[in-house]
Amino acid sequence: MGDSGISGGWLFVIVILLVLFGFGGAGFGGNAAAVGYATMADVNAAINNQSTQQALGAIQLSSANNNYETARLISEQNMSMMNQNNSNLINAIQGFNTVNQNIANGFNSVNQNIANLGYKMEECCCGIKTLMLENRLQDTQIALQSANTANIVNAQSQYLLSQLGTYTPAA
Repeated sequence: MGDSGISGGWLFVIVILLVLFGFGGAGFGGNAAAVGYATMADVNAAINNQSTQQALGAIQLSSANNNYETARLISEQNMSMMNQNNSNLINAIQGFNTVNQNIANGFNSVNQNIANLGYKMEECCCGIKTLMLENRLQDTQIALQSANTANIVNAQSQYLLSQLGTYTPAA
């Protein structure tokens, strides 16, 4: 094969050589200080910067954890307060239900007493009416007996008078 120009294999070798020798002495084989390699101060600054960044990340993570814990504690406190509020509401409702039940029982007792009073008044009135009728009947029977007695006395008197009127005494 004839080499009329630079082939692909040679191009690779040239690129490697340029990288190693750094385009005019600034590569690996050239002056290292002039190329901008990291000095000891640069490395220490990078390590300090990395440590600072890690510490800031730890602080940020700690702050985020604290914020999360605070939010969780507030949420738990809110839940506790809501549970207490619900418990208080349930107790209040049960108290009102008990009061309503007591009022209803009281009115039931009053209604029973009114009904019982009505029954006793009716019983009393019936008793009074019956007693009055019995007294009236007794008075009527006494008047009838008196009238019968008077009639009997009157009839006897008339019989006696009629007998006396036909009796002629012996003269």
